[in-house]
Amino acid sequence: MYYPDDFYNEPSEFDMQVEEFKESLAKSIKSDFLEEMERLKAENRKLQGIKENFEQVKRDYERKKQECERVMREAENKAKRMKVEEMLEQFKTIFWRVDWEYLYGPKCDKCDKDRRIEITLPSGNTVKDECECEKGRVQVMVPEKMVRYELADRDSGVYAWYCACGKEGERYYKLDYVYTVCAKGNLVEPGTSYDVLEKRENQRDLLFSTREECLAYCEYLNEKNLVPTDAIYKRDGTVWKSEEE
Repeated sequence: MYYPDDFYNEPSEFDMQVEEFKESLAKSIKSDFLEEMERLKAENRKLQGIKENFEQVKRDYERKKQECERVMREAENKAKRMKVEEMLEQFKTIFWRVDWEYLYGPKCDKCDKDRRIEITLPSGNTVKDECECEKGRVQVMVPEKMVRYELADRDSGVYAWYCACGKEGERYYKLDYVYTVCAKGNLVEPGTSYDVLEKRENQRDLLFSTREECLAYCEYLNEKNLVPTDAIYKRDGTVWKSEEE
């Protein structure tokens, strides 16, 4: 039996095509979605690998950076040590300079330790007067030991200062008012002509590397100044001796 409503309830061809299109569209969308999901998963795995590789690269960089910094520090410390050693080699602890002492000829046996002789006046009073052997006092050039007490690295170069020191047993001591000599420009090169050295205004600023070099120059000056060869005694008659190196 045919019912009129069946015509309206039965899907039309158009409706069927729409349903087919919807199903096809759903399948297409699902397929695209799945493909996109797979692509994103693959990309994510790739990015994860890149991230892990980046972290490894970062760790390697930090390790190499630290190694480089260590090498740089060691090189810097080595350069500083070499510079200090070079400075200490150039500006060694001891130098010698020309100094002078008042010395005398041989002491006679008539005067006291100060070369004073006792004289009795007509009044009967006694006085002390200068002995004849006192009158032979002369200025003699002698070597003096100079000890480095300051070393400085400044923008214009390295500077070292030296001062004459007294001796207290085996320990050197320095007084604050002691005259000092800057090594820069005052170091005497071995073999320098004495004529050149004599032209220096302040002879006491010349610094010799060894006592022998300084002594030879002192003897040259003494001979030139006609210093008697027997002027080797102190006032009390004992032989004067300079510090040995």
